[in-house]
Amino acid sequence: MIISHNEIRPGSVQPNASISRKLRDFYDAVQEEGIPDRFLDLLEKLEEAERNTKSVKVK
Repeated sequence: MIISHNEIRPGSVQPNASISRKLRDFYDAVQEEGIPDRFLDLLEKLEEAERNTKSVKVK
């Protein structure tokens, strides 16, 4: 049985509400995780390489 948006009664839970809530909870949990040190080290090396490239172009 397919339910259109017009057929959902006020106060009833939409069919995708549970999925939406679980996805939101998962997204929030991922957002709260810290950034791994290895990834931060790689970002620092990239920034340093970019600074070195810019200083070579200026000369």
